[in-house]
Amino acid sequence: MNNKFGGKKPTGTPSLAWSTVVVVASLLAGASVVHNIYKPDLTLPQIENDEGDEKEESANKG
Repeated sequence: MNNKFGGKKPTGTPSLAWSTVVVVASLLAGASVVHNIYKPDLTLPQIENDEGDEKEESANKG
């Protein structure tokens, strides 16, 4: 190989690995902050029992 410019052979850059780690960490941290600010309401509403529902449940039981 003719080395015209006297440069070194290219090697893998460790900065690419570190930048990937930083990007993933920042995405996780950002998602954590957003979900702590905007907490979703995970409570389930109470189901009202109608008389028709009780008849169907008793028919299914036995």
